[in-house]
Amino acid sequence: MRKIIIALMIGSSMLTLTGCWDRTELNDLALITATAFDKGIHNKMQVTVQVIIPQNQGSGQQATGSSGGGGPRAITRSAEGINIEDALSKLQRKMPRRLFWGQCKIFIFSEELARTGIREEFDFLVRHPEPRERAYMMISKGKAAETLDLIPPIERTSSEALREISNLHDGLLVTMEQMSMELKGDAETTALPLVYILPPSKLADKPTQTIPYMRGAAVLKKGKLSGKLTEKRLRGVLLVNNVISDYSVTFDVGGKQVSLHPVKTKVRLTPHIEGNNWSMTIKVQSMGSIVQNNTSMDPMKPEVLEEMNRAFREDIHRRIETSVLYLQQLKADAVHFSSVYHKKYPREWERAKGQWDEQFAKIKITMDVKTDIKKPGLINAPGGMPYEEGK
Repeated sequence: MRKIIIALMIGSSMLTLTGCWDRTELNDLALITATAFDKGIHNKMQVTVQVIIPQNQGSGQQATGSSGGGGPRAITRSAEGINIEDALSKLQRKMPRRLFWGQCKIFIFSEELARTGIREEFDFLVRHPEPRERAYMMISKGKAAETLDLIPPIERTSSEALREISNLHDGLLVTMEQMSMELKGDAETTALPLVYILPPSKLADKPTQTIPYMRGAAVLKKGKLSGKLTEKRLRGVLLVNNVISDYSVTFDVGGKQVSLHPVKTKVRLTPHIEGNNWSMTIKVQSMGSIVQNNTSMDPMKPEVLEEMNRAFREDIHRRIETSVLYLQQLKADAVHFSSVYHKKYPREWERAKGQWDEQFAKIKITMDVKTDIKKPGLINAPGGMPYEEGK
């Protein structure tokens, strides 16, 4: 009887098993690795996707791309529509496989589109269940679709080249999740890396045999392009936001240059409110080691080291001050002062948040910079110079 009961229990449980009746095979999916958004004809939305070519994802000689005869590793397809969803529905008709967003790690908006605002396009990305929240967000200097047509000599695709450059953490890196939080935050301002196309080598067979790269940043205020940050200004913004900890810096000492690496920096923001006067103290602690000394000075001498530290402090001060003043001109709080005031002065913030753009532009900045050059390198006197000529 016991065996019969066990058999009945097993049989009844098997009736509830449905199996994989609704599974989707990998061979039925078109894996999107990057997506570009541009303005189309008659103000329509142009969507361009980069899709992996499965048969070219082998190893060895088969996966050497254009240089090894394996052909491109990805294709691009575009379509225009009233909005993104309309464009994608038309794009799907040009693809034999269902478009799948789960592997899309790069989203690029064109500068032209950003000037009119990208809130509607961003709404699609955060509302759709498939795009990754950890995908990287970027702005292209020219047409965004042109970035996806490139055939990089080293990486498999242009999207992979952009992802690897971003992962170096030497510049600005913004995910979809971070961008969403910043646009919904107190300042409604974010900054995205600007993407350029590197001129192809003289040995390249095609003009598309090159890579995209990032330089500077685009400042978006309420989803619309407000201004651009140069590399120096971007470095200042990254310092204030405390998101860069290991980098190189070159500054002038007596008309010559000294380079430090790695430079580790910690920044603390302290807000103050006295009546109608708002101010922000930026405290910076930075240290690094000399990797190149173009001067004739010997950093082992205390007075010389102090002079180099002074120049180092002035360089940091100038970078941060220039960046903050530029953002105040734009009235775009990409350094997130609003969050700091909101946390320390919630009542005052409630009264000022409606006019935060104007209030941000009036904040007085004071700086307290401390630097420490730890190591002069493997040699004392400047390399390639007789010791007697060193100062």
